[in-house]
Amino acid sequence: MSELLESINGTDRMALLVVSVVMAATTLTCVASVAFCQWRKVREREAATALVHDLLARGFSTHEIERVLTGAGIAKRPPTLAGPTML
Repeated sequence: MSELLESINGTDRMALLVVSVVMAATTLTCVASVAFCQWRKVREREAATALVHDLLARGFSTHEIERVLTGAGIAKRPPTLAGPTML
Protein backbone atom coordinates (compact mmCIF):
# COMPACT_ATOMS: atom_id res chain seq x y z
CA MET A 1 0.00 0.00 0.00
CA SER A 2 2.80 2.43 0.85
CA GLU A 3 4.50 1.65 -2.47
CA LEU A 4 1.32 2.68 -4.27
CA LEU A 5 1.14 5.96 -2.34
CA GLU A 6 4.81 6.68 -2.97
CA SER A 7 4.30 6.25 -6.72
CA ILE A 8 1.56 8.95 -6.77
CA ASN A 9 2.77 12.51 -7.36
CA GLY A 10 1.75 15.51 -5.21
CA THR A 11 -1.16 16.71 -7.37
CA ASP A 12 -2.69 13.25 -7.53
CA ARG A 13 -2.26 12.84 -3.77
CA MET A 14 -4.16 16.07 -3.22
CA ALA A 15 -6.95 14.91 -5.55
CA LEU A 16 -7.09 11.56 -3.74
CA LEU A 17 -7.27 13.34 -0.39
CA VAL A 18 -10.09 15.64 -1.57
CA VAL A 19 -12.08 12.72 -2.97
CA SER A 20 -11.57 10.74 0.25
CA VAL A 21 -12.70 13.64 2.44
CA VAL A 22 -15.78 14.27 0.29
CA MET A 23 -16.74 10.59 0.38
CA ALA A 24 -16.23 10.41 4.15
CA ALA A 25 -18.28 13.58 4.72
CA THR A 26 -21.09 12.31 2.48
CA THR A 27 -21.17 8.97 4.27
CA LEU A 28 -21.17 10.63 7.69
CA THR A 29 -23.98 12.99 6.64
CA CYS A 30 -26.14 10.10 5.40
CA VAL A 31 -25.56 8.01 8.52
CA ALA A 32 -26.29 10.96 10.81
CA SER A 33 -29.47 11.79 8.90
CA VAL A 34 -30.80 8.24 9.26
CA ALA A 35 -29.81 8.11 12.94
CA PHE A 36 -31.54 11.40 13.76
CA CYS A 37 -34.72 10.40 11.92
CA GLN A 38 -34.88 7.11 13.78
CA TRP A 39 -34.18 8.84 17.11
CA ARG A 40 -37.06 11.26 16.44
CA LYS A 41 -39.42 8.35 15.73
CA VAL A 42 -38.39 6.66 18.99
CA ARG A 43 -39.04 9.86 20.95
CA GLU A 44 -42.46 10.30 19.28
CA ARG A 45 -43.44 6.71 20.18
CA GLU A 46 -42.28 7.29 23.77
CA ALA A 47 -44.44 10.42 23.97
CA ALA A 48 -47.45 8.58 22.51
CA THR A 49 -46.95 5.69 24.94
CA ALA A 50 -46.77 8.10 27.87
CA LEU A 51 -49.97 9.78 26.67
CA VAL A 52 -51.78 6.44 26.45
CA HIS A 53 -50.61 5.47 29.94
CA ASP A 54 -51.78 8.82 31.29
CA LEU A 55 -55.18 8.48 29.61
CA LEU A 56 -55.59 4.94 30.94
CA ALA A 57 -54.70 6.13 34.44
CA ARG A 58 -57.36 8.84 34.14
CA GLY A 59 -59.98 6.22 33.24
CA PHE A 60 -60.47 6.87 29.52
CA SER A 61 -62.01 4.06 27.49
CA THR A 62 -60.15 2.57 24.54
CA HIS A 63 -62.54 4.29 22.14
CA GLU A 64 -61.85 7.67 23.77
CA ILE A 65 -58.09 7.05 23.66
CA GLU A 66 -58.32 6.15 19.99
CA ARG A 67 -60.23 9.38 19.29
CA VAL A 68 -57.63 11.44 21.17
CA LEU A 69 -54.73 9.79 19.34
CA THR A 70 -56.43 10.15 15.96
CA GLY A 71 -57.33 13.78 16.63
CA ALA A 72 -53.76 14.58 17.67
CA GLY A 73 -52.42 12.97 14.52
CA ILE A 74 -50.58 10.27 16.46
CA ALA A 75 -52.72 7.37 15.26
CA LYS A 76 -53.78 6.90 11.68
CA ARG A 77 -57.43 7.02 10.79
CA PRO A 78 -58.84 3.68 9.68
CA PRO A 79 -59.42 3.48 5.93
CA THR A 80 -62.91 4.09 4.70
CA LEU A 81 -64.55 2.12 1.93
CA ALA A 82 -65.34 4.07 -1.20
CA GLY A 83 -68.22 1.94 -2.32
CA PRO A 84 -70.63 -0.74 -1.13
CA THR A 85 -69.05 -3.63 0.70
CA MET A 86 -69.04 -7.04 -0.84
CA LEU A 87 -69.78 -9.97 1.43
